[in-house]
Amino acid sequence: MGVGDLLGRATRAFTRPGDSVLASVRAAWPEATGPGTVNHAYPTRRSRAGVVTIACSDAVWAHELEARAEEIEARLGAILEDPDAVAGLRFVVADHALPVADQGPPPRAALPPPDPRAVERAEQATRDIEDPALRDLVTRAAARALERDKRS
Repeated sequence: MGVGDLLGRATRAFTRPGDSVLASVRAAWPEATGPGTVNHAYPTRRSRAGVVTIACSDAVWAHELEARAEEIEARLGAILEDPDAVAGLRFVVADHALPVADQGPPPRAALPPPDPRAVERAEQATRDIEDPALRDLVTRAAARALERDKRS
């Protein structure tokens, strides 16, 4: 999953209906701060006054970004083509509010070896395939298919 997908998921999770400025700030955040920052700091809300709250993974990140606040505000304004889009940045330690990267499905357990009779039948069916790598691949697939058919 890429950063864009992650940002899209987080934007849907945290954006108030109608807050397109916050969604724009979230989309511009990696470009304004650097792509690795999204794993440690992420815009979570925008006040009516236009101050954007940034959830940080720890106090070090909050402090570092606070020191760069003017630069980040200017970059966001340039990216959004609206220097008034962000009235200020507020950095808070809130690691629970950071988007979590999708880890994907859990690894599948290894299948037990197929029944030797299924392997023998598959080898007989694929013996005319000249390429040894292809023959091995097709033999293994055929043996699994024979196993599956036997269980049905």
